[in-house]
Amino acid sequence: MKRKQIISLIVSSISFILLIIFLSLLLGEHFQTENCGCPKMVSQNFIILFIVLSVIFIGGLIYYLLTLKLEEKDKKVKFNVKTIMKFLDNDEKKILNQIKKGEILQSKIKGLSKLRKHRAIKKLQEKEILKIEKIKNKNKIKINKNFELK
Repeated sequence: MKRKQIISLIVSSISFILLIIFLSLLLGEHFQTENCGCPKMVSQNFIILFIVLSVIFIGGLIYYLLTLKLEEKDKKVKFNVKTIMKFLDNDEKKILNQIKKGEILQSKIKGLSKLRKHRAIKKLQEKEILKIEKIKNKNKIKINKNFELK
């Protein structure tokens, strides 16, 4: 679990415990009988505190559940990237391994002839794995933001 998830769970748990305590105090005060027979008023601050604790508890719980779904989605994306990598040819894999940082000039890619490099980059661009950005007479090769290599 990530640190933010743990903090979210702790805050939610504390607010839930406080919520239960305040609810029991509220119900305990409500059912007490007094000699005068007048209705007992619940203080305004008590109700506001109860509402704030409820919102903190529900918000923390929702945050935790949403981060769990996001983690699951990230795992699926990483699995899909690994699967895609299996179907690439060796030239495309060499290029992607050299661009792990996110971007590189086409001329800095090593291990392939200019023609093979150009063809492999075009194939990767057609598969929407890479983007080519022209800067004067050089090509800057970037990995598509949806395709993460790790």
